[in-house]
Amino acid sequence: MHRLLKRQIRKFLSIEEQEKFKDFLDVINDAYVDFDSDIKQIENILEESSQELFNVNRELKKNLETKSAEIKTTSSRLESIVENIKEVIFQTSFDGEWMYLNPAWTKITGFDLWSSVGTNVFEFIHPDDIELCKLKFKYLLDNKEKTNHFEVRFVTKSGSYKWCEIEERLIIGEDGKATGVSGFIKDISDRKTLEEEKNLTTEKFRMIFEKSSVAYLIIKESKFLDCNQACLDLFGVKERGDFIGKFVKDFSPEFQPDGIKSSDKAIDLIYQAREKGFNKFDWIHMKKDGMEFPVEVILNPIHLAEGNIHFVALNDLSERKRVESELIAAKEKAEEATKAKAQFLSTMSHEIRTPMNAVIGVTHLLSENEPREDQLNNLNILKLSADNLMTLINDILDFSKIEAGKIELEKIDFNFRNFINNVTAGFFMKAKEKDLEFIVDIDPKIPTYLTGDPTRLSQIITNLCCNAIKFTDEGRVVLKADFKGNSDDRVSIQFKISDTGIGIPADKKDQIFESFSQADSNTTRLYGGTGLGLAITGKLIELMNGSIDVESETGKGTSFFVNVDLKISLKSKPKVNFSDEHFADCEKLKGMHILVAEDNPMNVLIIKQFLKKWDVTYDVAKNGKIALEKVQETDYNMVLMDLQMPVMDGYNASENIRKLKGEKYQKLPIIAVTASAFNEIRAKVIGAGMTDFVTKPINPEELCVKLEKYADRSYRH
Repeated sequence: MHRLLKRQIRKFLSIEEQEKFKDFLDVINDAYVDFDSDIKQIENILEESSQELFNVNRELKKNLETKSAEIKTTSSRLESIVENIKEVIFQTSFDGEWMYLNPAWTKITGFDLWSSVGTNVFEFIHPDDIELCKLKFKYLLDNKEKTNHFEVRFVTKSGSYKWCEIEERLIIGEDGKATGVSGFIKDISDRKTLEEEKNLTTEKFRMIFEKSSVAYLIIKESKFLDCNQACLDLFGVKERGDFIGKFVKDFSPEFQPDGIKSSDKAIDLIYQAREKGFNKFDWIHMKKDGMEFPVEVILNPIHLAEGNIHFVALNDLSERKRVESELIAAKEKAEEATKAKAQFLSTMSHEIRTPMNAVIGVTHLLSENEPREDQLNNLNILKLSADNLMTLINDILDFSKIEAGKIELEKIDFNFRNFINNVTAGFFMKAKEKDLEFIVDIDPKIPTYLTGDPTRLSQIITNLCCNAIKFTDEGRVVLKADFKGNSDDRVSIQFKISDTGIGIPADKKDQIFESFSQADSNTTRLYGGTGLGLAITGKLIELMNGSIDVESETGKGTSFFVNVDLKISLKSKPKVNFSDEHFADCEKLKGMHILVAEDNPMNVLIIKQFLKKWDVTYDVAKNGKIALEKVQETDYNMVLMDLQMPVMDGYNASENIRKLKGEKYQKLPIIAVTASAFNEIRAKVIGAGMTDFVTKPINPEELCVKLEKYADRSYRH
């Protein structure tokens, strides 16, 4: 009997009742057995289905995880692309609010990404470009354009504007209606800047071409393509249409001076220019009225995509030819005058030498006629004097020394440093030939431009330097120019020319400035010369209201001191404009505190006036040592450091400041103030730790620019 039925029977039926219902219970038992068999079959089916369902679920989960990872990777890749793309990707609503912006928005405009989303688009667009945006949007709505491309200016966080290119299209929803706008924003400010610069350059060159006083012409082969007004004026043509389109032969005589036809020669010269890359020649042109005139033609071939052309510059030679004719005539007259002068000098030389030769000859004859001892001494003196006189006569007949006392000083502007370089250029080689060292030392405080007679000043320096080299066999020769002060519009300069030569005896110092004199009678025999050099030098210095002095020791060398006062040229005087408009750009300097290290009262006065006008406070240090102390006592935003100062110069002061402990001493801008802009001075300035330099005479614009340049880098408190 089935276990479940047996359990129920035992609970509710006795044994007698079981016997009584046996047949009935057997039927029920069969039903239980059949049901139990069905249950087991269902359980087996369920178990198999459950296992199959588990396997399917596990496979589905695995596939889901794989797809999720792929989606996550793709999403990350897309997010990385969007974040790093240079163009702004955007979406806006119909209300004109930003709905989405990628990080490129912050890179281009500087505005925070999340604070920008939700704000109105037109808040970021230049007011003048808003109407264009609205018009373009209307075109999209009216289906006149599927995509918009246009350029507008976006404001940046700094307040400036950047040119950007926008590409936009409508966002269409599932219902087919537009819900907003999406697109790209590209920064084209660099391109716009280049376009503006290109346009300005093109306009500038066009203006130069049109307004130039030089006649310019553009030709292709020999045909006129374009020209400027100066070219039309040169040919006497009023209307451009009467000139453009014509040919070289139309404005040239049939033949050039060499007999070649103008048309043939023009083609040949143009070919040569193309082959050589350049051609320059003289040409005879013809004005519209038929008058011929000479020109200098400069042909420059230019290769363009549309073909080869030639840029032509025409210089009218009419005036030059006239001047050349006059110069030739003047030259012929001058040559005749020179010839006459040479003939006169030759005659005078002969006339003077004839009696001198007689004196020398008779002296020689008398000395051989067995004279007495006292007569022989007199004859020797006479012979030596005659020889010296002959030498002096030869020197006097030289052109430059004949005119020594008949000069008038010029008053012209000249660059002092260039002047010194030119005067001393030849002495380096002369010194080298004798194994001597030649040194030039120029005080940078001497103004760049002076007014005077550079020719006579050159003669003075040349005479003294030549003597120094001539009378020095070993050692060195030094030319030094020192600043000795200034008053009003004049500057005092002392030239010191020193050597390590033979020296001058103390009792001969005054004698050397006399005409035809030298310190020792042996000097003439050993070194030559007439003794006129120092005499002429002294007279020139006297004409300049200057003075000359000498210090010397026999066998150890000589030093000449030349003191002259020269007028300071207007070119050296700073052009100061103390109007408010002039210093409008110096607002950045207000509130700065600067140390001015300068010993020259005039320079200090000028710098102080600039600084006061710019609302810059300052302290003054008269030398580098005081400057070093003040920098440690007070916090300055900047130091203006003169290079040449007593006690301690600007170089040492700057080096010592940089050696101080503390970051502020390393960052403190030190601007050198120098009268020289030579490369070696610049290198020395930087080598001493200085930041930059300004040149004397101080120009307010240059000073303001340099102070502004380093204002942001200065040590702020």
